Amino acid sequence: MDIEVGPVKARSMGAFARFAHEKLHAEGPGADVPSDAAAAFEGYIDEWATLAEGDDEDVIWTASAEPEVVEYLVYSFFRLTKEINDAAGKAQVVPDAAAPFYWMLVSGLLGALEGEAGSRAEFAAHLREFWPGEHEIP
Repeated sequence: MDIEVGPVKARSMGAFARFAHEKLHAEGPGADVPSDAAAAFEGYIDEWATLAEGDDEDVIWTASAEPEVVEYLVYSFFRLTKEINDAAGKAQVVPDAAAPFYWMLVSGLLGALEGEAGSRAEFAAHLREFWPGEHEIP
């Protein structure tokens, strides 16, 4: 399955990479991410940080993975997001500077799953309905 996110300003991608790195390595909410998911997230965060080096440029992030891997990682991402937001008592804790990339990422991941049809599309539609945050996912 292919995933594409963007174009988005590199500075937003960089802001999200910094935020995600901090949250992934913090104690407390979200600290119980399974090690395989955490390792995958860390790899993606590194990719985003590298792409974000051209601060004012528009960038596109692409990735390919097996559909079952994407489904597992998206669910892990959803749980992590919900846990962090719930603990903060806020609908969304993603910084404003990171929000454009964050919402494009969520939309791109769910869109890729929906493109697989069947149970993966149903799963993505369900997550789209309940994804934490104060933004309607496109």
